[in-house]
Amino acid sequence: MPVRSTAPVRICDIGGWTDTRFAGKGAVVNFAVHLPVHVLVFEQPTPEGSEPTIEIEALDVGTRVQLGDVRDIEYDGTLDLLKAAVVRMNVRKSLRIVIWADPPPGSGMGTSSAVGVALLAALGRVTGQSLPRHGLAELAHALEVEELKIECGVQDQYAAAFGGVHFMEIEYPRVRLSPLDLSRDFVDELNERLLLVYSGESRLSGQVHTRVIRNYRGQEGTEQEAMQTLRDCAYRMKDALLAEDFDAVADVMNTNWEAQKALHEGITTDRIEETITVARQAGASGAKVNGAGGGGSLTLLCKPGAEFSVRRAVSQVEGVSLLPCSISFGGVRAWDVSDV
Repeated sequence: MPVRSTAPVRICDIGGWTDTRFAGKGAVVNFAVHLPVHVLVFEQPTPEGSEPTIEIEALDVGTRVQLGDVRDIEYDGTLDLLKAAVVRMNVRKSLRIVIWADPPPGSGMGTSSAVGVALLAALGRVTGQSLPRHGLAELAHALEVEELKIECGVQDQYAAAFGGVHFMEIEYPRVRLSPLDLSRDFVDELNERLLLVYSGESRLSGQVHTRVIRNYRGQEGTEQEAMQTLRDCAYRMKDALLAEDFDAVADVMNTNWEAQKALHEGITTDRIEETITVARQAGASGAKVNGAGGGGSLTLLCKPGAEFSVRRAVSQVEGVSLLPCSISFGGVRAWDVSDV
């Protein structure tokens, strides 16, 4: 019987960058949103006398790989994260794995980490190695930093595994996770006033991380101060959300974005700056780019009653598009697919 899994991505990562190896200690608040990644795993018969084979197809990027013995898998730049999941789970069955993601490529919402979490959950169910959510998050992080040697924070995997709105205190790579208990009315209002915008400019977070690390190491001035501001913003956002204070939420978003930009000039782009300016003129009170920056997507917080005006204004910026945005409390899920 096929197995299906899904996992949410995250937006509005307040304190992002402090969850990295080079930051050491950090704090993050982020929102998991229902813009999921999807995994479907089919068991295939293995011909007698043959070794198991695994076919992986990423539908949204039009790429397919065929794998043999997990001990001989090479990382060559083609679907390497998915290969790494197969290696770490030591899969010895013939499988067909199909994957796609609702967010556009390079959107800065932790999509690759969510794919790792969802694929591990599905493979765990297929192979009888089911892991708890913490275990899935930790292993998904290891796929990137240990198997693939990619600079990668730890927040994205936990958002995908647990969903919801969380405050995270980090001593890299360890994460202490605290869900924020928000009222239903406040969450509903957040869903009305948060706007998710894709800039149309894809980016690779690993490349952005490399530039920021090069800038950050050995610095005593602007970059160090910016990193401390980012840590502080996570604590301020936790307090603002628990107080259900939208003005304070907007203020933290804006402060975080200014500190984020201070890490490296390449974190923002002309199109991002134009989009934020247009959004504020139309009634957005808060704005920040999701993830590493250098392109990707933005989270906007609209003033009450300004939601339509902001949507209309930013949709007229060349190359920009709106994405659906609602907070997802489910986290990763895996289940058997029936024929019904």
